[in-house]
Amino acid sequence: MCSHCFHTSPDLAPAVAAVKGDGYVIDFSDPLSLDWDKVRNALDAGAGEDTRLLLVEGTFALLPALASVARWSVYVDTPADLRLARKLLRKAGEGVDLEISLRGYLAHGREAHSRHVAPLRCTAGLVVDGTRPSGELVRQIVAMLGL
Repeated sequence: MCSHCFHTSPDLAPAVAAVKGDGYVIDFSDPLSLDWDKVRNALDAGAGEDTRLLLVEGTFALLPALASVARWSVYVDTPADLRLARKLLRKAGEGVDLEISLRGYLAHGREAHSRHVAPLRCTAGLVVDGTRPSGELVRQIVAMLGL
């Protein structure tokens, strides 16, 4: 789920205490932080008349509201340490303060994954091993799609 599909105000989404400084920030590890109008607009924009395949990916892509319109679904099962390392590398590339990401993960991100994301694993049509090379995962998914 792309970052532009989330609420931008802590008044409209679940919030947590800021890791640095005062106040509250949006808890992006909670699916209630998604702005469903933005999600629908993104789906509508991608689902044109000639669209053969629309890929929706992200932490909350298997939520029932999205999964109910999906023909296929895949869960990429990845150990917590690898998820965290990949997130930190991505954030470092964006110039984000990694201390904030680490403290947020320890404060609520780890538990939020167990509560909101991990249970969706059993709803997926295919579960792939996120430690495997991406080419291998693509081959598994293409085989599932019958392409």
